[in-house]
Amino acid sequence: MLEKMPPTLRLDRTTTTPLDPRVAAAMRPWLDAEASIPAAPGARGRAAREALDSARASVAGLLGARAEEILFTSSATESNNLALKGIASATSRPGRILAAATEHISILHPLRTLERQGHRVILLPVDTQGRLDAEALHRELAAGALLVSVAHASGEIGTVQDLPLLVRLAREAGVPFHCDATLGLGSLAFPAPPEGPDLVSLTAHLLGGPPGAAALRVAPGLRLRPIVEGGLQEGGLRAGTEATALLVGWGVAADIARNEAAAGVPAARAAALACRRRLEEVLPDARLTGAAEHRLPGHVSLCVRGVEAEATLQGLEEEGIEAASGSACTTEAGKPSHVLLAIGVDPVEARGALTFAFGPDHTPADSRRAAESLARVVQRLRSLSPFA
Repeated sequence: MLEKMPPTLRLDRTTTTPLDPRVAAAMRPWLDAEASIPAAPGARGRAAREALDSARASVAGLLGARAEEILFTSSATESNNLALKGIASATSRPGRILAAATEHISILHPLRTLERQGHRVILLPVDTQGRLDAEALHRELAAGALLVSVAHASGEIGTVQDLPLLVRLAREAGVPFHCDATLGLGSLAFPAPPEGPDLVSLTAHLLGGPPGAAALRVAPGLRLRPIVEGGLQEGGLRAGTEATALLVGWGVAADIARNEAAAGVPAARAAALACRRRLEEVLPDARLTGAAEHRLPGHVSLCVRGVEAEATLQGLEEEGIEAASGSACTTEAGKPSHVLLAIGVDPVEARGALTFAFGPDHTPADSRRAAESLARVVQRLRSLSPFA
């Protein structure tokens, strides 16, 4: 009799999260043939507009903001582009833009474009745990800047920044602050307006919502120039017909995160701790990365020397475990992570970077399974290597 395989263990939650069944149920009526769009006339158009308004209020509530401060977008990447390019193109002349060296490529790539347009980009150093050097930020702010952009947390190494301190430094210098807050909302404390960041990017699919729905919070008084033109949607800052079904799901996901995410933090942290402890026993030469304390709940990141992440991920998948390596947008690049290089990891060792992200539904047994499976995969890969 064949042995029954255990269920797939999904530990790639910094890449995406499972769609909450309640979100799917809320979206379904808006995929029906009778559903309409917010711009349509008549009763069906009004119903769509009301649904959109309700979703906007829910997403605003996740940040403690007002509904009119929320612009809907299709992804966090689009939100980041709108924040950076919108601020930069609304100015009369090029200026300085400050960002952490560990930012996601959806920040770094637009910054390169702005650099080619004459703006000066300063990438600020981080320590070996990935925490931004606040003194370096303070020094650069003294020279003036158009914008500061720092993510709340890193999906690659789990490190959480001291956001209140960084925002305060920027505010004292009179410089707008943008934050990619796609990870940790609901489960981590986030400074609400007016103490919070002026621009905040967030996305539904990392909160149990659907891919294709995201948002940018814009503080009152900030002037942005749109990057998508051709209509008056989203206050003229993001033209195009709204994806009503996705945005309704986004609103429900935001409500669930606001009301329930914090309750799952202890279980996620316990699962991550159990995994780290088991890894110390079965894979003692693995190097844990990121901050020891200030990190995302449930997050485990490490580098394993002598193996390639791609092969390790494939081996884990064969054992029924879905993990991650680097960010979802750079996994296929085949290069060492700039995040790991920024914290001082050797480029060779960085090629073996892995991330497990446990949720509130995971148990210590799941943690042990993940660690032991990884140890078996690494042992098998090393046995095949002539350099082992």
